[in-house]
Amino acid sequence: MLTIDEKVIADIGRGFAVPAQPELLLKLQKLMAENEPDINVIADTISQDVAVSATVLKTINSPVYGLARSIADIHKAVRYIGVNGIISLVTNTLIRKSFNQNDCGIALEEFWTNASNIANTNVFIGKAIKQPLSADKLFSIGLFHDCGIPVMAMKYSDYTETYEHAMKTPSETLTSIEESVYQVNHATLGYYVASSWRLPKDICQLILCHHDRTFLDILTNQPEQYYFATLKMAENIVHNHKHFRDAADWPYLKDSIFTLLDIDEEDYQDLFEDSAEFQD
Repeated sequence: MLTIDEKVIADIGRGFAVPAQPELLLKLQKLMAENEPDINVIADTISQDVAVSATVLKTINSPVYGLARSIADIHKAVRYIGVNGIISLVTNTLIRKSFNQNDCGIALEEFWTNASNIANTNVFIGKAIKQPLSADKLFSIGLFHDCGIPVMAMKYSDYTETYEHAMKTPSETLTSIEESVYQVNHATLGYYVASSWRLPKDICQLILCHHDRTFLDILTNQPEQYYFATLKMAENIVHNHKHFRDAADWPYLKDSIFTLLDIDEEDYQDLFEDSAEFQD
C-alpha cells in the first residue's frame, strides 16, 4: 500500500494553496471532540448555516439514499443517519464551496458535477453488493477522491494540457504522468487536503491509493479493498456515461473487481443501466 512521509506533507503545505477549513467545520470538530457529543447542539450549529443545511437535506433526500420518507430538518437527519454521517455530508458540502473558480484553471462546476455523479453511483453500487458498506463513507470517497486536481490546476497553468495528455495515454496512470511533469500528483495532494480537513484516516488512505493498479493484486477481503473496488467501478460507469468508453484504470482492475464483489459482466451491465438516473 502507498504511504506518504512527513517531508512530503511539509513540502506540499509550503508549496500549494489548500483551502482552509471553514469556521462551521471547526466548530463541529470541536463539538465532536467532546467526551459525549450532544447531537442537539451539533444539529443546532449546522442549522445556523441555511445554505449548508439545504444542500445536506437535498443529498439525504436524493434517490440514491432511497429513504422511505422525506427528511425536512437537520435534527431529524442527525437522528436518522447519525452524527458521523451528518458531519461527513457537511464536510462534503463545504469543500465544494471552498475552491474559487477565479483561482483555478479547470471548470469547477463541471468537476464537482462529475465528482457528485461518482459519489452517487458509488453509494448505489455499495447498496447493490453483498458487503455492508457505509453510505456516507462511499459518498465521501466518491466526492473527495480527485480533490487534488483543483489544487494542481490552481498551481500549474498548463495542468489542463497535462490532464488531456493523460486521458489520451491510458497505458500510464494519471498520477505517474503528473509525477513526470510536476514531481507531485493529485492523489498525494488529495491525501493532504483530506488530512487537513480531518477526514477519517481510511478515506485519506484510499484517496492516496485510488490510482494504484496493483491494489487488488492480492485479494484480502479487507474493507478498504471493497471501498476501492466500488469507487473504481463508479468511476468507470460515470466515465462511460459521459465519454462512451472505459476509464484508463478499468482494464487493469476489472477482473479483480468482479472477483472481489462477486459479480459478472451481466451484473455490471445491470448496474450501468440502472445508474443512469444518478448522472447529471
